[in-house]
Amino acid sequence: MAGYVEIGIEEFRDMIETEMGFKCINGGEDGGRAKEYIYERIVQHRNEEDFMSALRGDKFRYSIRIFSSIDKRTNITRDSGQDAIRVTLFDTEKQRPVRVEKRVHRTKNALTTMRKRAREMWTYVANKSNTCPKCKSLLVKRTAKRTKKNFMGCSKFPECKHTQDL
Repeated sequence: MAGYVEIGIEEFRDMIETEMGFKCINGGEDGGRAKEYIYERIVQHRNEEDFMSALRGDKFRYSIRIFSSIDKRTNITRDSGQDAIRVTLFDTEKQRPVRVEKRVHRTKNALTTMRKRAREMWTYVANKSNTCPKCKSLLVKRTAKRTKKNFMGCSKFPECKHTQDL
């Protein structure tokens, strides 16, 4: 098992803002010892469909959000076990997460793993086979209540009830 490492706010910002192109979307102060930072990057691609969407003035619907907490007293990440970096695919229209990856534990390779998970989210949105044929929203992995069987369902549920097998 890899050991816990401290990641300073400057190192984290350099990686996420400069190298990955994310922007911090919550600059205000909050209570307590730790400050949770939320970084966001809108998912858009350089393809004809996205170009036409931008010309129409449509908003891009999905963003990738990365959540991380920093101890305000020391400006470094919190102690082992208190926090992990979280990478989510966020629906900006419905204001809720659509897909959440496993937490990124603060080990030696944490920043590399975070970058990899964000890239996987980006690829997932770009893949047209992950799009609902009825409403063009994303399909996400879901679990049936009674059978516990996994399936793909529309992220716009309950408005769109399209499902398909994995």
